Amino acid sequence: MQRQSKRTRRRFIKGAGAIGTVALAGCGGNGSSDGESGSDGSGETTGTGTESMADSIVFYNAGSLKYDPGTEANIERFEDETGISVEVNEVPWNNLKTSLTTIWRNKDATVDAFNGPTWWLADFVASDWLEPLELGDSHMSNFPKNLQNLVTLDGKTYMAPEFGKWGTYLYDQTHFEEQGVSEAPQTWDEVVSKGQQLKTENTSPFAFTWSNKSVFTFKQFLYQAGGQLFNDSNEPVFVDGGMDVMDFFTKLRTQDLIPDGISSMGEGGAGDTFIAGQLASVESWTPLGARALDADGWGKDRLASAKPPKGPDSRATFQDTNGISVSAFSEKKRAAKKFAQFMTTTKSSKTNMKVEGNPAVIPSVYDSEEIQSQYPSWLLEDMKFNLEHAKSETYLAQPQVDDYLAEQITPALLGDKDPQKALETAQSNIERLYQDIGLL
Repeated sequence: MQRQSKRTRRRFIKGAGAIGTVALAGCGGNGSSDGESGSDGSGETTGTGTESMADSIVFYNAGSLKYDPGTEANIERFEDETGISVEVNEVPWNNLKTSLTTIWRNKDATVDAFNGPTWWLADFVASDWLEPLELGDSHMSNFPKNLQNLVTLDGKTYMAPEFGKWGTYLYDQTHFEEQGVSEAPQTWDEVVSKGQQLKTENTSPFAFTWSNKSVFTFKQFLYQAGGQLFNDSNEPVFVDGGMDVMDFFTKLRTQDLIPDGISSMGEGGAGDTFIAGQLASVESWTPLGARALDADGWGKDRLASAKPPKGPDSRATFQDTNGISVSAFSEKKRAAKKFAQFMTTTKSSKTNMKVEGNPAVIPSVYDSEEIQSQYPSWLLEDMKFNLEHAKSETYLAQPQVDDYLAEQITPALLGDKDPQKALETAQSNIERLYQDIGLL
């Protein structure tokens, strides 16, 4: 098959047209936009251009606000300061993307704004389901460049970063000292060598909290190895870098330096196990640091953090920031965009971190007196470093791509499949997928 000419992956997204709709899991039909879609491609609100500011909006939140007190606090601030009421629809995380897809396939104006992960953007934007936010440099320059790039497609910003989820290396300083280890491992090799000292009958040296998602774990270590999933021509290119990852994990598994089974990557379980003292160190993507500081038997003298152990190329962590986007079918775009901007200001980012412990997506927040007084400076320094060095990719057909990856690399990570064969099979399947939908 003749390859398309090289082009940057940030330029093809809008041109993908119906491809984006086909790529969405469980979706079919035409995802192209007409005059009623809410976006004319200019970045301006469509219609007459004289839309008044609505006095209410509907916001789809990923899960219950009971577990998102930072978001809830900022919504209350928004309502108080703007007079715009927010009707919150608390949609279970596992159902949110399906709910939005069903609504937007019917060009329904039910939802005005939602929060979700950056990795949904490519498919949603390609289907013309999101409205450019027009936030401007004065707002977007608050975020690190790597995060700005992740939410900007075809020169337009489609998501305002709200709060962060990326790797943070935490360790039990008391256990380290008891085992004669004076500092955290600085490289993958040191994770293995120091792991031998840290291993005891009741404590594993290392674990992950990537919520049972082997793909997320793989991506983080792939970026540390200097690899990536796709090149600028949309070709999957992860086999070579992936073998560095698999070699590292094979050492961890065969030398009993991580708990048995893929379940050791479970977000909640690994956090509970770390606080129970059964893990010497953990790569955490949750506010686990804040939680551990308040847990019985823990505190600043026991909890410690460090920059992620460096792989063959870098200390990059996987960027999984959540943000707020506005529906292209909303009839209240001005109010919805105002909401997206308000919820992602420096003050809102600070509020989210103070109330909930979510890592701020704005570097300056870590230097504020309020945050400095709430968290140890060494923890903030590492969290800020991780924010500024986090990496990710936006790519079409994300659910299918990740499924093809997971079905191969999960058994390989567990030692049930040859890693080289697993990676080559996954890469071949993804390449064939992209050929079928016209990207290659």
